[in-house]
Amino acid sequence: MDGAFPATATTMPAARVHGPGDVRRDRVPVPVAGPGEVVVRIGACGICGSDLGYIAKGSLDGVHPLAAPLPIGHECAGTVVAVGADVPGSGFGGAHLGAIAPGRRVAINPDRGYIGGGGAEGAMAPYLRVTGARIGDTLFPLPDHVSFAEAALAEPLSVALHGLRRVRTGAGDRVAIIGAGPIGLSAVAMLHSMGARRIAIFDTVDSRLARARALGADLAVNVAVNVSGESLPAALARFHGSGTRFGVPYVETDVFVDAAGSGAALAEAIGVAKKGARVAVIALHKAPLPIDLFHLMANEITLAGAIADDRAEEFGAALTMIASRAANLAPLISHHFAFDAFDAALAMAADAAQAAKVMLTFPGDVA
Repeated sequence: MDGAFPATATTMPAARVHGPGDVRRDRVPVPVAGPGEVVVRIGACGICGSDLGYIAKGSLDGVHPLAAPLPIGHECAGTVVAVGADVPGSGFGGAHLGAIAPGRRVAINPDRGYIGGGGAEGAMAPYLRVTGARIGDTLFPLPDHVSFAEAALAEPLSVALHGLRRVRTGAGDRVAIIGAGPIGLSAVAMLHSMGARRIAIFDTVDSRLARARALGADLAVNVAVNVSGESLPAALARFHGSGTRFGVPYVETDVFVDAAGSGAALAEAIGVAKKGARVAVIALHKAPLPIDLFHLMANEITLAGAIADDRAEEFGAALTMIASRAANLAPLISHHFAFDAFDAALAMAADAAQAAKVMLTFPGDVA
């Protein structure tokens, strides 16, 4: 095809950040598919904590100002409506996934073009151009029984899976997750689908912890300062076991997953980690953190970061889990908003007491 497709307008609304606290639904041209590209009509796009961070900071990092408005939105799925020249029909796993063609329902892995994360395209818009279009890499076909909102969960689920794999997490590991936001909840879902059954999670919001239990967490503890309950070390000592090494107490937790970005909580976890424990940092930390390097060294603790920006196989694995119904993912999605209610959707996504994953939905065409 030449990249043209029926549309009722030549421009469309797209969410773009202009500066700190300044996000707008700008009118931009409806994209056209060039060589190696497809255009996807977006069916659903999740609001990520990083989107809220870009808006608050006014840029990717809050340090370097924007040279141009920043398109946002990277957790997405929809229907292919236009295919440019030279788009291959196969890639990783592509031999059995079929060709890319208009009408094909797909989930979109945002990694290649940094969709919604510094690239030229963002998925908080009715249409999205996908560069480097390739089945099993940037595009993943969807079974008919998987909704666009469910498919959009492949992005946060694959972020969690990548973090778990960075520290070689297995079904028999005793795991503690710090933070029950969307990524922490995604880690619970992935672990539960893997067969893990000694999953502990910690947060300061009861509603998030309730969602974690519904997703398969075996222990969910509120560690807010004003809550009368167990500390993280005490809860893990009771649930996973404890001991002493070199006169210092430790817990028998095998893997810690930092999905909160709290320096104090991460330091507390490292401080009670046993010999050989593994720690995955998936969260965005806003400030440097002093680490007890003696404890890290003396206990041979593995500390690994995980950014998940090259995860085609993990993205596919997350979609396979979604399609198989191996886990009940309903608790992950708390709200659906039409794109016309964008401001209300952002406000809800920022409300930790009410929201988990907030999904934007889009009309069948632009106006």
